[in-house]
Amino acid sequence: MFTDRKDAFRGAIFGLAIGDALGYPAEFRSREQILHEIGPNGITDFIALADPRFSRPWIVGEYQPPGTYTDDTQMSIALAEGLLESSEALDDQMQAIGKCFVKWSRSPENNRAPGSTCMTGCANLASGTPWREAGVAQSKGCGSAMRVAPIGLLYAKDTERLLEIARASSLLTHGHPAALEGAAAGALMVASALDGADGPAIYQAIEKYCFGKSHDFDACLRKVPKWLNTSPAIALSEPGLGEAWVAEEAIASALYCVWRHPDDFAAGVFEAVNTDGDSDSIAAITGSVLGARLGFDAIPGKWREEIENARMLLELADRLYERASN
Repeated sequence: MFTDRKDAFRGAIFGLAIGDALGYPAEFRSREQILHEIGPNGITDFIALADPRFSRPWIVGEYQPPGTYTDDTQMSIALAEGLLESSEALDDQMQAIGKCFVKWSRSPENNRAPGSTCMTGCANLASGTPWREAGVAQSKGCGSAMRVAPIGLLYAKDTERLLEIARASSLLTHGHPAALEGAAAGALMVASALDGADGPAIYQAIEKYCFGKSHDFDACLRKVPKWLNTSPAIALSEPGLGEAWVAEEAIASALYCVWRHPDDFAAGVFEAVNTDGDSDSIAAITGSVLGARLGFDAIPGKWREEIENARMLLELADRLYERASN
């Protein structure tokens, strides 16, 4: 556990982006293919999206060099900017985040296979739909859970506000109860990790604050403890906790990785990356939580230097810290 709060903020933001970038080439590929073609340990460093060792072309997106993060980090940055630009009034916060999401959706940098639900929500926001109604009502994709680390950082000392803001932020794109609780849990995981919580303590916090509102969410999260001693080849797959395309599976999968590797950033993120399904989202959530718990220096220096927009990420983390400290 790391106790310097400013470094913990940096760890969370860099952990998010680095996990995301490590997982980007793994998304849509099976664990079996990754281990067979990249090596028996899978992906253990930044690689290009179109790494020549893969036997078939990458499925989505144009060429991206090693260290490139995805829409997961881009939307997290947009959410953070919205919060930093707004007052503390919820309506003002959501309108500011919505404007940042729309700006992101129209940016040429939005070329990393963004989720269709997120893009639908942004289109609705751009057309003037109120933020509470902009999201796809029955979507529980993990898009609103993957981007909430800034909420966990800013509101770690006020759990009720954290939960209110996280759930509201989901409504901009995803309206299903499981998506709302996925967003609440994702922010709560980061906030808990800032105070040194490990897997069991994080699970207890999620159980206390997020259970009882979505059957889908509860049923999936209750599986986590019994899968902990099962290999990720099974636990992080459809027969286990799922492939993380939906919110509850992404949160459950990330919690599994954090619980098993509470004091080893790289090991936790590698477990998240080398999976079937939505590898970058699992790794982004895992990285944000372990980064918050262990601090900036627990992340290998090579990754901190080579991640896309490293200077901007550092400045963003420090701005979030200053806002949270005031």
